[in-house]
Amino acid sequence: MKVLFVAPLFPIPAHSGGQIATLETLRSLAPLCEIHLLVPPPEHDRQQNENELRRLLPNVRLHFYRSHEPRGLAMYATALLAAITRRSYWELSWQNRALRSAVEHLHATERFDVVHCEWLQPAVSLRGLDLPLVIRTLDIHFVVMESWAKSLPPTPRRRYWLGQSKRFQPFEIATLTAAPSVVTLSAEDENVLRDCGLNNVVTIPPPRRVEPASEGTAKPIALFVGRLDMAPNREAFFEFADDVWPLVSKERRAGVRVIFAGGFPDNHTRRRAAESGIEIHAPLSDADAADLFASAALFLSPIRSGTGIKIKTLDAMAHGKAMLGFPGAFRGVPVENGVHASIAETPADFARFFEQLMADEPRRRAIGSAARELIRTTFDPVILGARLAEVYSQTHRSFALGPRDVAQMRIP
Repeated sequence: MKVLFVAPLFPIPAHSGGQIATLETLRSLAPLCEIHLLVPPPEHDRQQNENELRRLLPNVRLHFYRSHEPRGLAMYATALLAAITRRSYWELSWQNRALRSAVEHLHATERFDVVHCEWLQPAVSLRGLDLPLVIRTLDIHFVVMESWAKSLPPTPRRRYWLGQSKRFQPFEIATLTAAPSVVTLSAEDENVLRDCGLNNVVTIPPPRRVEPASEGTAKPIALFVGRLDMAPNREAFFEFADDVWPLVSKERRAGVRVIFAGGFPDNHTRRRAAESGIEIHAPLSDADAADLFASAALFLSPIRSGTGIKIKTLDAMAHGKAMLGFPGAFRGVPVENGVHASIAETPADFARFFEQLMADEPRRRAIGSAARELIRTTFDPVILGARLAEVYSQTHRSFALGPRDVAQMRIP
């Protein structure tokens, strides 16, 4: 099976959920398929990150396209065009002619059996092309967009973005409906899309290898890893700093290092962290990330919003770490509260569980061990890679047969 795998981010360094999901999926598919990876160049340290990807995936052929994201005045021009045409801002801003041209050229010369779009974003640029397309939608974007817009102060800006999210919904559903196959990461997302009328959808969780468990520093570390320039992670930081951390006793706060790591946090985030005694480690190198994962006593995920599945939750559990989060952190992950993780409903619960877990190392180790076993049995790369490869085969066969026969075939 010859696959063109198109993603919106270079998968190294794998510090955001999307990058981790992409990298682990490629690793699970590499023994099964001939993979050509089409991505933008790395955002930083290009040669170093390219070399690392080639070391991890020596048989994957690498291709690049220019990323396109409106900035500065271009953002306002796109917003104005959206208002004039009554189309969604994101529909317009995600269009990338360079990506479309790259896919057309590669498919014409290589003749791929299937084209995999990682996230909806690259699929927007490929609308209308006659391709055996599989869209893996890591999020349901109109849901995330609406949630973000509702979090804004009640101003004209809030009304504008709420309107944009409602405009984007039919566009997103139409884009997914037009693809031969859609893969979601959680049953919750599949149910939302089926309620919107999609039938060409199946849930396959992202694969995750387990890692050696480890812990041990003089002063215990409670760790959150995620791009702090992304809205759900930024919101999680302020939820913890403003609503949880003040409820933790002074004695416990003095005995633990709380670290939020990853991405490119703004000055407001950095100032609030300094005021609260919370450490910010960003941007994050691979070596820094490995050191933090190895030394963390507890993983935090004060995530409230989002769809898909929380890759950072899988990552922490795969390392055999005890995990503490709000219910949103465990979307799509079949954890049992108190066994595989600790789930807090309120900031007061979060603070109480935090104190209990930081004071009880045997309890943390027991939860981390159970979490690691859950990842081993439920997110096995061998099984999940084979399932995704079967979707590729099904898509290729249905595309070859033509539209009359597609309706009679079922996604596995």
